[in-house]
Amino acid sequence: MASMSLLSSVLLLCAGCGSETQHAIDQGDLVGSWKTSGGDSIRFSVDREVTTNGFSDSGEESCGDGGVGDWSFYVAMDDRGESIQTSPEATAGDFISVSLREGTEGECQIDLSVIDEGRSLCVADLDNVCATGARFTRQ
Repeated sequence: MASMSLLSSVLLLCAGCGSETQHAIDQGDLVGSWKTSGGDSIRFSVDREVTTNGFSDSGEESCGDGGVGDWSFYVAMDDRGESIQTSPEATAGDFISVSLREGTEGECQIDLSVIDEGRSLCVADLDNVCATGARFTRQ
């Protein structure tokens, strides 16, 4: 748990890194299909299931061609927002956890930032709001 808090703190400190800015969206705006110009896609369901088709530019080799899993928003666990954790009850947010359990070699965890005033999603890492050039846009 301590490593999760440390990771969370680093992620929040770097939330301003790079040129992108995160924007919170409601669950209703997230649910549906999103696609990159390269053909990778992700579909968020209201029941918190997610289906993906490829993450070729995610930097996550274990995610392979995608799969099925769960999604949740991250929420702040303290008043200063320095510690975050996923919440299956959260209905809005600017940072999303995707955990794939099927169609991959083991479980695969990917974090997505909500950017472009909620019109795009990008793969996040410790150093950047958007770690790759790929942008998922609503279909």
